[in-house]
Amino acid sequence: EALINATRPDAPRATARLAALGAPQVERSATELAQAAPAAQRARLEKIYVQLMPGYQQLERKLGWPAEDVAGAMAALLAGNYMAMTGTELSDEAVSAAGNQLRASASVQRMLGQLSAADRRRLYEQCAMLGTFMALANKTSQQQPANVVANLRQSARENLRVVLGNAADNLRFSPQGIQLQ
Repeated sequence: EALINATRPDAPRATARLAALGAPQVERSATELAQAAPAAQRARLEKIYVQLMPGYQQLERKLGWPAEDVAGAMAALLAGNYMAMTGTELSDEAVSAAGNQLRASASVQRMLGQLSAADRRRLYEQCAMLGTFMALANKTSQQQPANVVANLRQSARENLRVVLGNAADNLRFSPQGIQLQ
């Protein structure tokens, strides 16, 4: 909840831009991210994660976000998992607003400022990969058996709880961005 302090109108706004990210490490980020999967699925999942990065970067451009924007990737992570958890689609407007909101959040900027450039890079890549993966999994869930969809929804809920704690169940998106009701 502290990461999304910009959901309150009285929240302080960040004014400083973050330092650059470290060098791209897409393969390493994908390998680390895939470690959460069963061993037999890791290699395939690593390849999928790597393949998703160009698509995520297209989304950045489409939404008008700065290239390699960690706050945008965090918004994509939240949005992709929210869509997968709820079985809904979000508008580009709501996702864009969420990225702008997180970028303006003083607590997000403070947290990112405490990370090394390499760790900011890893956070950017892994949020982008997992958010994109979950959004695409949601889009294809209509063709999946009920047990697969239930597992997807539960995985998304667990991912959101890692980031937001119990506030994950209160997460909502609107044209103004993220709301924790």
